[in-house]
Amino acid sequence: MPDSWPEADVVAAIYERLVRGDCLAQTDFIVEVLEPLVSHLWAWRRDADEHMWLTAAEDAVLSVIRNPAVYNPAKCGNLFAFLRMAAERDLLNLLERERRHHRNRENRDCVELPVDGRNPSVEEVADDLPTFDDQAMATEVASLTDLERQVFELMRDGEKRTSVFATILDIGHLPVEERAREVKRVKDRIIKRLQRAGGKS
Repeated sequence: MPDSWPEADVVAAIYERLVRGDCLAQTDFIVEVLEPLVSHLWAWRRDADEHMWLTAAEDAVLSVIRNPAVYNPAKCGNLFAFLRMAAERDLLNLLERERRHHRNRENRDCVELPVDGRNPSVEEVADDLPTFDDQAMATEVASLTDLERQVFELMRDGEKRTSVFATILDIGHLPVEERAREVKRVKDRIIKRLQRAGGKS
């Protein structure tokens, strides 16, 4: 085991503080495990990039911080080993999504699709969200819940990372696929409301 990996008993002690609700334990946990986890992912999959390593490591760490019960010491053994496996899984999912994104982009570059009246995807609409020159649109935005407004602002800023939206929605503890579905559902709901307010079906 590399010297940079945290001591198992140190991580276990911080975890016990997390279980007891010690708010300072969250920061201590991040400091203790995040950097070694990123280093592990860097050594494990050099074909990923720094953003992917960090996102996968953050998702794994946040899953334990937000829901300590996701880790069962009796079944999972060493907590850092559990985090490594979770981060590896998240990184593989990120790599697969990136490959799909490139394939879809290449297909769009090669084929000019006709206008067919289909409903645009979340990503397409998010890239061209409306301005608020009319009162109806401004009123609709004002009626969003606080969480929806935060999601909307991230979409306006061009944010694409599911992990960022999941943090806002407090669903980082969910499995990756379920988390992605929930984020998409919230985005879809916001976009449909804005489309209706703007007179679009």
